[in-house]
Amino acid sequence: MSARAYFGTDGIRGVANRGPLTPDFVVRLGRAAALTLGAFERRDDQPVAEDRVRGLRVVIGRDTRISGQMLESAFAAGLASAGADVELLGVLPTPAVALHAVRSGSDFAIVISASHNPAGDNGIKFFDGDGFKLSDETESAIERQLDSMDETFGRAAGDAVGRIRFCEDARQAYVEAAVATVPGLELGGMKVVVDAAHGAATGVTAEALRRLGATVIEVGNQPDGRNINAGVGCTHPDYLEGQVREHGADVGIAHDGDADRVLFVDETGSALDGDELLAIAGRHMAAEEKLAGSTLVATVMSNFGLETALAEVKCRVERADVGDRYVIEAMRRGDYALGGEQSGHIIFRDFTTTGDGLIAALQVLAILRESGKRLSVLRTCLCKLPQAQKAVPVASKPAIESVPELCEAIQAAEEELAESGRVFLRYSGTESVLRILLEGPDAERLQALCDGLERTVREAIG
Repeated sequence: MSARAYFGTDGIRGVANRGPLTPDFVVRLGRAAALTLGAFERRDDQPVAEDRVRGLRVVIGRDTRISGQMLESAFAAGLASAGADVELLGVLPTPAVALHAVRSGSDFAIVISASHNPAGDNGIKFFDGDGFKLSDETESAIERQLDSMDETFGRAAGDAVGRIRFCEDARQAYVEAAVATVPGLELGGMKVVVDAAHGAATGVTAEALRRLGATVIEVGNQPDGRNINAGVGCTHPDYLEGQVREHGADVGIAHDGDADRVLFVDETGSALDGDELLAIAGRHMAAEEKLAGSTLVATVMSNFGLETALAEVKCRVERADVGDRYVIEAMRRGDYALGGEQSGHIIFRDFTTTGDGLIAALQVLAILRESGKRLSVLRTCLCKLPQAQKAVPVASKPAIESVPELCEAIQAAEEELAESGRVFLRYSGTESVLRILLEGPDAERLQALCDGLERTVREAIG
């Protein structure tokens, strides 16, 4: 597939109020999305564009960024101008928006969020009416519609314009739905620190845990529009580690800005990543004969120790491209129940259609309670192969194979690791960075090779 102009691995993302995330562009994008997805939903070839959209129902949620209301308003205006009816959910975790779309019978859903990115960024994520992220092909179709239409194409007129209304109860419905996934779970006597990243999970995860009887200390819960992810949340585990130690908590839970990720900290104040959570959950589900196909889905970034941990219980790991939507696609193809990413997107497909930080947290807590063990003990089921990773800022994203000096450096690193390790480089689909991953038996040597590759990237394209 040819490169897309606007969509990355997780929707459209960039600096708020700069190209492409300006209000005028987002209005046009809303109209293009309504026209494209309206045609898909109805599977017809209506000659009049408005006929594709009339009666289309769309829900929009957002995180706490200061630019969220601006972009939400612009997208809603674009949808309504095409004739779609819009329901605004306000600040709400991304998985809650997907769930609401399914339960309300909406045709598709939009989330205004840049996830773990800084507050100055924002983004637009798309979900279909079944709660799944759109395919590359569908996103490309939206781009084609956007590029082909003029300023008047597809505009509804007069009483054909869509309505915009507000929904007040989506948050409570989400908390209730999440708690319902762990029937019988009692967390009385458990002290939990929850870091909401000053984002969409503020008050949400804490409320769910309190309903289950836990004593909750919530931090990162003072969003002001500018502090989302700032020194808190999944991307800053050291903050939660310190809070767990300070409060003598049994466990710590952190989310990113839109709460589709989760990070755990054990009772000693040491963070677990997504690979460790996958190993814990995968082995538990295998023992309960609930791991469909004896397979879990991870990405190419996940530690190869995960294979060993699953092989010990006669299960396997299937690898997908980076991005929770690619994990979900692989899960749907194989009809698998568990998948996720090292970054903390964990999908329990029996309960959710996308990465869901709250539901994943509850499932892990249920395993913790049932096992009767401390999290520091449970995590020992995964013996990680040493890794070295870097995220290097880049000015552009040329094909890696088109940069000779970088290809030479990669080849040299691969030759040094030989059959005992691997070298993996990829551009982020959501940030202007090149991610470097090396894996092998010697941590010190891996770091030296990683530092060398970082220098080459900075000199060549940084």
